[in-house]
Parts: sequence; structure tokens; C-alpha cells
Amino acid sequence: MNDTATELKNELKKGLTTLQMLRDEVRLRLHLASMDIKDQWKKLEPQLEEVEKKAENVSEASRTLIHDTVKTLEKFRASLK
Repeated sequence: MNDTATELKNELKKGLTTLQMLRDEVRLRLHLASMDIKDQWKKLEPQLEEVEKKAENVSEASRTLIHDTVKTLEKFRASLK
């Protein structure tokens, strides 16, 4: 594997770790959240699983998808505070 592919793979791995950490934190905060927030989460959570599957394909598109999904999840987490 060349340096670029290795770098991309490492970046995807880091992004997935961040995504999983954010997901776990959101799940914890959801116990105290309103029904509206819980409904939003029910729509978002399946998308996270799909992103994780797509990240197995090491590509620029995967990197962008993870980056965008992390931003979305960070915004959702902020709404729980």
C-alpha cells in the first residue's frame, strides 16, 4: 500500500473512532432528552451505520462522508446540552 493510501486509511480509521465516540456520547445523553430529540436520533442513527459500512472502501468519498457525518453528529450532540 502506498503512502497516500496508508494515510487515507489511517484518517478514515481516526474518523470512524471519532464517529463511534460521538455516537456513544449521544446515546448516553438521549436518556435525558425529549421525545423530539429521540425521534431525530432514530432518523440519524441508521445513517451512522451506513457511513461505517461505506468507510470500509478507502476513498476520498469515504473521507468526505465521515467528515460530514462527524459534523452532523457534533451539531446533534450540541443540541442535547
